[in-house]
Amino acid sequence: MRNIPTSDELVERLRKQAKKIQRAGGGKHSDLLNRVAKSAGYDHWHHVIQCQELSKGSKSVVTLKSECNTISRAEIDGDVRVVLTGPEIGAGPFILFSSGIGDAWLLDPEANLAMCLVWHSQKITPDIQDDPKRLHIGWDGEYELLGDFFRVKTSHPDIGERAIAGYPLDGLREMIHRAHSFEKKFDAVIAQTDSVEMTQDVIAQMAKKGWSEAELLKMRDDGFRYSPSRDSIISPVMSSDDLDEEADE
Repeated sequence: MRNIPTSDELVERLRKQAKKIQRAGGGKHSDLLNRVAKSAGYDHWHHVIQCQELSKGSKSVVTLKSECNTISRAEIDGDVRVVLTGPEIGAGPFILFSSGIGDAWLLDPEANLAMCLVWHSQKITPDIQDDPKRLHIGWDGEYELLGDFFRVKTSHPDIGERAIAGYPLDGLREMIHRAHSFEKKFDAVIAQTDSVEMTQDVIAQMAKKGWSEAELLKMRDDGFRYSPSRDSIISPVMSSDDLDEEADE
């Protein structure tokens, strides 16, 4: 198939031409769409729609690659930035951040996926490709925020699995909260899907922030959990049985 760069505005203009012809002399709408498509250099109307979809995919790829280049340059310059992509990408939203200490990343906050863009001040070419139907990103890692650490597990041979300190986690947490869908925010609060057990590492991290270790151990025994995204301790989920027991009391 010949690919012709096709904007939404052009498609709408061709639709209006077909409607104008139909009002003037009648005719089957699908035949008129094919006629105006051929007059504009396309094979048929479906060819117009196919080219429109490909153009959207190409634009998304170009835009996201440009965002990646910008955040990579910021890291090389030693600037700290946390950026949320907009609707022009056609997917996401995604988060890009430069750490100021030699690393930069692209994140999918909804699925906790990660791709490194700069590692130890060395740029990495992102695996972002133009798929006929969608934007393709070759995610090669998963991440979570745990206390003061950015924990990542990636197939990149130089990075692997590690916990990294020194990243702008306050800004990341704020941006992740903005990026999450309503459903994910609801599940995080009500179902506590965004929570982990209070391990000794978690207790040590919270103790550094001023919590009493004895209090934290008691909270762990009482079923309290840790929320990595909010960097806070959350109370146990209350079930319907718990509510019934409280009512009986």
